Amino acid sequence: MGTLRELQLALREKIAELRQRDELIDELEAELDEKETIIERLHNELDKYRSILSSTDLTPAESSQAGQCRGRTKRTAISAEPAGCCSSLDAQKVVQRVPKSQA
Repeated sequence: MGTLRELQLALREKIAELRQRDELIDELEAELDEKETIIERLHNELDKYRSILSSTDLTPAESSQAGQCRGRTKRTAISAEPAGCCSSLDAQKVVQRVPKSQA
């Protein structure tokens, strides 16, 4: 075993090492907090830009699908005439012909 003086010296050295480690841990925690703040800000900006892009490029149904799946969006075709609204005979009854002489 060492003398009391040697043990006190070793204890002081270990305490100094612990203080250095604590300082390093404090610095790393501060750096981590800073990076987490930056990441959160970037996520907010990304969400903002995604909402702007999705509202201008997609229909409401597509934007909800895009929110669920970040992959390629599936577009749906829209027919010029609504399906099943009225038959061609019904359409002819609705349209009234007016001769040119009356106009």
